[in-house]
Amino acid sequence: MTYQSQVPPDLKQDLLRAVDNSPADWILLNLALSTMKMGGHRYGAFLDAATTAAKLAIYSTFIEQGQNIRKTGFLYHVEPKRVKAIVQEIQAALAEGQSLKVLNSKEPYYLIALPFLWQEHFPCNASESCVRIQGLTPGERKAIEEDLPSGAPRARILDQVEFTELIELLHQMSQEELPKGQRMPFSDALMSHIKFRLLHSSTVIQIDSPLVDIPLYALASESYSPKGEQERVFAMIDDVARYFGLLQAWVREETGVMRGVEVFDVAPQQRQQALQELDEMLRAWADKYHQDGGLPMVLQFAAGRREYD
Repeated sequence: MTYQSQVPPDLKQDLLRAVDNSPADWILLNLALSTMKMGGHRYGAFLDAATTAAKLAIYSTFIEQGQNIRKTGFLYHVEPKRVKAIVQEIQAALAEGQSLKVLNSKEPYYLIALPFLWQEHFPCNASESCVRIQGLTPGERKAIEEDLPSGAPRARILDQVEFTELIELLHQMSQEELPKGQRMPFSDALMSHIKFRLLHSSTVIQIDSPLVDIPLYALASESYSPKGEQERVFAMIDDVARYFGLLQAWVREETGVMRGVEVFDVAPQQRQQALQELDEMLRAWADKYHQDGGLPMVLQFAAGRREYD
């Protein structure tokens, strides 16, 4: 099971029409596609984060407007009593040091800790078989073990029930660190999400053997780390956040901030050559002006085929 990373062209146009070709709506749609479809964040987590972002926008405006509830509500078409409730919620969170519900590009605790918990609860030394399924001969157990990748840690191969119980235990342990009001109950949907993340990262592999009627699960890595596209997704989210910050500084007309856009056509056979030349020019430019201990700067850009004029 894998996520499709690119939206088909026809569907992309349908989605664009659905948001009436509004750049702001298109940004939100791309954010949802990136964080949920490509980044693996749950639907509920995305909605919580969007709600928190809106509340923080209300609160920041409340402060900017001299803590005037009515004026804040007027600017955003929100009832004053609702503004007051939002302000009290944010102030209470700040005073108590609570963590608000936001998305995170880093991996959840239970994914990072799973390999350690697996080896702790289901160890397997060199003299034992990793397969404990009843009714199998030593030869059949060995045949199943041969499906393990080279370098896999020594740990028991689990059946579906054991694998589910391990994930539920890990989830419960992670929830104990949160305030009671932020704890999330274990559910089938959450189980499916965690299972997907573990399999997609190749931290865990599923073994479908003709020798048994149920799928088996094996620990394939001693650490959790997203691979390939997932790594680029998290880097993309970080880049977009940084780019938003730079453009906001440009809007405020801060010194030392520049926005640059070039629109042009290029011969298809020269496109890669042009990108390579641009990369070399940028590195030479940065090397020319770099000075140890100087003012820190960042140049961030993306070049590719334009879709909207």
